[in-house]
Amino acid sequence: MRITLISFLLLLLNSTCFGQQDTVTIDVTERGIRPDIGDNIEPKIRDLLKENRNGRYLKLVFPRGKYHFFPNPEREDSSDATRGFDIQDTLGVCIDGQGSEFVFHETMIPFNVQNSVNITLRNFSIDWDRPFIAQAEIVKCGDDSLSLDLKIDKNEYPYEIKNDTLYFIGEDGVKSKIGDGYNNIFNAGDKDIVCGTADNPLGEIWKAKAELLKNGLVRLRFKLSMKPAPGTLIALYHHYYIADGIQLIQSRRLRLEQINIYHALSMGVSASDCEDITLKQVNIKANKEKNRVFSTLADATHFSGCKGRIVIDSCEVTGAGDDFVNIHGMYAPVVKVLGDHEVLLKKHNRYIGFKPGEKVWRVDAATMQRWEILSVAEHADSLKNDTLVGYRVRFTEDISGIFKSGDVLENIDKNPDVEITNCLVMKGSRARGILVSSPGKVRISNNRFHTAGAAILIEGDRGGKEYYESGAVRDVAIENNEFDNCFTSEWGQAVISITPDTSWKDAASPAYHHNIRIIGNTFKHFDYALLYARSVDTLVFSSNKMIPTNTYPRSSNKKLKRNVYLDRCQHVTIGDNICDPIGGVAFPGKNVWVEHMEDADLKQYGPCPLKVSPPEDSSDD
Repeated sequence: MRITLISFLLLLLNSTCFGQQDTVTIDVTERGIRPDIGDNIEPKIRDLLKENRNGRYLKLVFPRGKYHFFPNPEREDSSDATRGFDIQDTLGVCIDGQGSEFVFHETMIPFNVQNSVNITLRNFSIDWDRPFIAQAEIVKCGDDSLSLDLKIDKNEYPYEIKNDTLYFIGEDGVKSKIGDGYNNIFNAGDKDIVCGTADNPLGEIWKAKAELLKNGLVRLRFKLSMKPAPGTLIALYHHYYIADGIQLIQSRRLRLEQINIYHALSMGVSASDCEDITLKQVNIKANKEKNRVFSTLADATHFSGCKGRIVIDSCEVTGAGDDFVNIHGMYAPVVKVLGDHEVLLKKHNRYIGFKPGEKVWRVDAATMQRWEILSVAEHADSLKNDTLVGYRVRFTEDISGIFKSGDVLENIDKNPDVEITNCLVMKGSRARGILVSSPGKVRISNNRFHTAGAAILIEGDRGGKEYYESGAVRDVAIENNEFDNCFTSEWGQAVISITPDTSWKDAASPAYHHNIRIIGNTFKHFDYALLYARSVDTLVFSSNKMIPTNTYPRSSNKKLKRNVYLDRCQHVTIGDNICDPIGGVAFPGKNVWVEHMEDADLKQYGPCPLKVSPPEDSSDD
């Protein structure tokens, strides 16, 4: 491949912090910040960043070691999470940890990057000595399925039993009752989520009566829904969304590389209203040195309302409390038409907003199809008695007769191109692998998936779940990936799930998603369900290799006894797939189920044709 001088220089700049001659490089030891002594360095880091918030390119270098961050005791609001690194209103900052461990205490946001450009974070790890998740080993289940004996390391996860209730004690003294969040169970050996389980698999553990046994075990008395094997590990989440690990807001040209996030109090990396983000070797994973099975409380990574390019390369995830990647825009529901140029939008927690000059689609409430393109002239909060009740958006165009109740707006400009390559997505994490909803160019290639739920989910939510995640896709390629025994839990409909939250007037209604190609992948699978697709126009499933395994038991759910399930799809092509027997074991099913489709909408060719079955047919032929 021919590389021009300009391309080489751009590659060089992207692989280092900067390259500007006016970069100010500071070895933090010169400012009295030293590793491995346990001091709180947050105040000195705060001062350093404030001193250099004047447009200079700043590079902070940390000699390798362990550095501790504690909440700022002088903060005005004790409920406000202290930022370990608060990078705001800045042009050019590089944090180079040189392999250091950044250890955080109590409720903190390790990194906040806001309204900044050219930010590089590299070569460090993020962790808590006292995590917001407790872990225990299941030693024994009562023969009557009414008790559970747990072994808990009290040094790692301090606890007390008071009034027959088990409480875990945070570093700040705050007590969390068992079951305040949710829990998952993991195999003792491979640390995978136990096959066939999802959230709270043991039952109503939050109702358990606790007692301390003479041998140091904690006995919980409650009715068990199942009896896990001795040695099974359980992760008990105290809370859910608290504070993200690396928080990126309204910033551009962001690069994260060689980072291990062992714990975060919500998402590992979150980005909102940002442009051009690269994650290279950013691993969100359980800390094996501490024998943990958990990492983050929520998604490993989450991108909302971003644009430009999102590149995720050579990243690994284990132990995350939710999906590996979630990329989407945000719908904004129209509550009322205020005039011939203005609408009132509903207030909801995940609203991102519109900026003057941005383009938006009007999305029809009934069909979820994109229609008129409008230009935003003004955006303002709508207040009632000084309380935010919604948002007023004024358009350049006359909108008379266009909107109806329930229609939504979708931001055209906040839809990124996405490239996810060479990643390792493991079953030790809760829920799914990659969730992506963007009309930009999406490429998912050369990854290995070994997930508990669906490996890939392409959805779209018009508000039925109050998420309002937008981004009907138009160009998605899923190529050369390995799907290794995925979908052993209930999170999803198949290894690849395409399930937009839409409704249809009739069979002729246009599809929600468009142009999805699933080509050249390897499915090593113990069960039937490979692809579940609803409302896609132009769907290709070709040149894939299907290898049967006996790693896990097959599901007894008749609705899952289908290799490919198509509902209201158009222009579907299935061909040149390979599903030869392995070791005398044939791939189950070899079928495709269809609903609400015409015969002409499905074309098959080449080896391994899939038998077209009606929805009620569950035969293995």
